[in-house]
Amino acid sequence: MVNNAPGKSSRGILLTRIGSLLSGDRKWGLLRLIFLVGLGFTLIIASFFGHGLGRYLITLFFAGVLAFLAGMRYILDIYELEKLRHAFRYLFSSFLGIFYPKVKIRGGRIALMQGEVNMLEVIGGPGVVFVQPGNAVLFEGQAAPAAIYTDGTHFAPRFERLQPIALEDQYGELEGISAMTRDGFDVRIGRSRFRFRLLADREADLRKNPYPYTEEAILDMLYNRTVTEQGLDDWSSGVAADLRKVITAYINRNTLDHLTAPQESGADPRGDIKCQLFSPEIIAKLRRRGTELLSVDIGSFEIPNKQVDKQRLDTWQAKWMGDARLTRSYGEAQRLAYQEIGRAEAQAEMLISIMHSLSDLNLRSGTRQSLRDMILVRTAQLIEAMGAGLPHPAEGKKAVR
Repeated sequence: MVNNAPGKSSRGILLTRIGSLLSGDRKWGLLRLIFLVGLGFTLIIASFFGHGLGRYLITLFFAGVLAFLAGMRYILDIYELEKLRHAFRYLFSSFLGIFYPKVKIRGGRIALMQGEVNMLEVIGGPGVVFVQPGNAVLFEGQAAPAAIYTDGTHFAPRFERLQPIALEDQYGELEGISAMTRDGFDVRIGRSRFRFRLLADREADLRKNPYPYTEEAILDMLYNRTVTEQGLDDWSSGVAADLRKVITAYINRNTLDHLTAPQESGADPRGDIKCQLFSPEIIAKLRRRGTELLSVDIGSFEIPNKQVDKQRLDTWQAKWMGDARLTRSYGEAQRLAYQEIGRAEAQAEMLISIMHSLSDLNLRSGTRQSLRDMILVRTAQLIEAMGAGLPHPAEGKKAVR
């Protein structure tokens, strides 16, 4: 048994190398190209020096061409490609190890021109991937994720799909949020914006790695996405769906007046929504997506039914008009009261002035006619002073003497 072990190991290595020669990439593809070129030259030379070898060469050539066309047809059908040349290029580069397709990972996406079809995106490797700073790419094998790479140039092996990842801060928008309030009114929220990023590695050194990440966060981000009727949602759409649920639930729990015209002191509906979006429950839910929410800007509340605004305006108008009438009536009552007070004070001053004049007049030596004249003079002086703003008649009592 000891002597057989090396033999088995050698056979295993030999089978591995034969498999690599048949389906390996890069250098193995170049070896296949050299082998085919050498075989072709050998057959051509043999056809000149050997009689009857030409028909065998033609048979072998057409057999190879038919096998290649069958492979192209298979790839065209299984991947639902629109053009035959895409299948030809993929099979040609995969088998011969030259003219590999190339893509760039930028902004968390595979950067392609409009209408461009790249086999690295449609089928996967083999191919060359250029990852820009602030991005990463996960090579996904047939059974499990194979590797994660950051910025740089990387080779994607055969049958491995590309999953681009954005490490920079991402921005998203929420549009068309519409829900019904607790009292049965439809409310729509204008465009809301939010900022998020991949859950970062808190223990990483930012000076060495400005975009720290954990493999667990990347796997959660890629494999905990939402599946809808249209297919698999992207990362931003999944985060937006979680935020939309929180905002919709808040509208359902509150009345229209609380959302658009709160009467409570210090009420802030938008602030309440932000607090709920950063609550421990929502933070934990986003962490399961490998996501960290950074900021949210809630849009304005809008009421689609214009009759609601008209009714509310009429109600507010009646309230303010009632308050205005009450204030005006109160002012009018105060004005009348002050007029009565002023009239009473004037009468009192008149009587006091007359009394002072009588006290200064010698009643024994005077006649009834002089008394009457004095009262009339003092009354006239007081009325004239009140009307023309002259000094108080009491100041002129010395002159009367």
